[in-house]
Parts: sequence; structure tokens; C-alpha cells
Amino acid sequence: MTTLGGGSGFPLPPKLSVTAFHGGQGFSVTPDRVDINVDVRTTPGFDALDAETLVRKTVAELDAALPAPAPTEVTLAATWPPFRLAEGEQPAAAMLGAASEAGLTVRAKTARPSNIGNLLAGEGIAATAGFGVPYEGLHSVDERAHLAGLPTVYAVYEQAVFGLLGG
Repeated sequence: MTTLGGGSGFPLPPKLSVTAFHGGQGFSVTPDRVDINVDVRTTPGFDALDAETLVRKTVAELDAALPAPAPTEVTLAATWPPFRLAEGEQPAAAMLGAASEAGLTVRAKTARPSNIGNLLAGEGIAATAGFGVPYEGLHSVDERAHLAGLPTVYAVYEQAVFGLLGG
């Protein structure tokens, strides 16, 4: 992961993360193709065009330094705008209130890149992301969740939805 410049007052800086790479099909075979997935967190000061420009510039520099039979192709898969709800905005306020009523101490924070809030914000829908059961080893080979907390998390979501629906 690489943290980029572009201070904008947004709570998290832009960040480039390699999220996957695939190449080759055998133990002793040199692949003729490698696919690399890159995710770039955008911010108000570092938008989708800045992210695409950075990736294309980096790829061009790599191609110049390590020429291959064909130039590297860059395919844009999706772009989502930076997104952040204030604690008092819905549905964040409903989730925080319902969690408090359930006896949980939670705090609002800005989620990492590629969360559902960004996708929905691109469609003009305010959303929250990230509230769930306690966990350890997030996105690692030993990721695990404490399922005993699931009934409480369910109750918080249920209370928040009913609150938003006026009931």
C-alpha cells in the first residue's frame, strides 16, 4: 500500500493498494501475462482522474524501464467518489443511536477504500459501512469474527431501520 499526497482535510489520505495479481499456470512456467488489480482511495483533493493518471504514469515508467514484447494495458474497472457522512447525518445517526441503546460504545470513522458507502454515494444514496461483530485479523489468512455478538448486531440494525422508517 502506498499513501499518496493530496491533503484536503479528508480524514484519510489517498492510498494505492495492490489487491490481487494472477499469472502463470504451472510450477516451472514463466507466465506470458500477469494481471494486477489496483485500488486507489480517492479524496476530495485526489479524484478519479488523478488516480488514473498516477497508475498510467507509473505503468509507462515501468514499461520504459523493463520493456516487454507489448506495452502494459490499463483497464479502468470502476470509479467511486470519496464519501463521508457526518455523525449527525442519516443513516449514520440511526446506527450510532441504536448501538448506544443496545449498550455498545461505538464511534464513527471513515471506512477504507472500496466500501459500499462509496458505491452507493456514486448513485446519490447515503450509506454506512463497517458496523458488525468484533473481529480479528481483518482481510488476512487468519481472519475471524466473534459470532456470539451477532444477535446484538442484528438488533442494532433492526432498531436503526425501524427508527429510520419512523416506527
